[in-house]
Amino acid sequence: MNPKPSRPKRHYPLNIFILVTLLAILLAVWYATDYLGDRQTDDVRWYPAAPCELPEETCTAELQAERKILFDLDNEDPKPLDLLPMTVQLEGFSDAELDSLRLELDLQGRDMYMGYNRTPFEHQGDGVFTASPLLGLCTDEVMVWRASVMIHPTLGKSYGSYFDFTVTQRNFR
Repeated sequence: MNPKPSRPKRHYPLNIFILVTLLAILLAVWYATDYLGDRQTDDVRWYPAAPCELPEETCTAELQAERKILFDLDNEDPKPLDLLPMTVQLEGFSDAELDSLRLELDLQGRDMYMGYNRTPFEHQGDGVFTASPLLGLCTDEVMVWRASVMIHPTLGKSYGSYFDFTVTQRNFR
């Protein structure tokens, strides 16, 4: 009979190290997804815009404390996969407030979430902000797009408004 070879007794610090590493990876993944989720679903107070027809006219949204957002599409015939220049005019803000604000645009299909798609606005002075995002490809012949303008103050809760406009594929083909 052959005696079984005896295995040397080992301490298992490697297993503890593996367990700690796996826990650290899981914690990092949880933190990253939580952080990105917060960035995508910013807690924004939305103010309704007055009815308007983009791009033919300027749209307006009344904010708190007699402040306004005026929104313009600077393209009379928006087409998929084209740059879409737009202008935001903020009224009722002091120069110091305007310099400290950060504005972002979220461009989505009104009835279709299209992922994280934010474009920063650039302050041109006198309360005028501009951006030129790329308009995505329409999946339907006629698609309603939503341009959400978010105003992020240095302190306090973000707020904004959204403006809808229609793009037809026949302009693209």
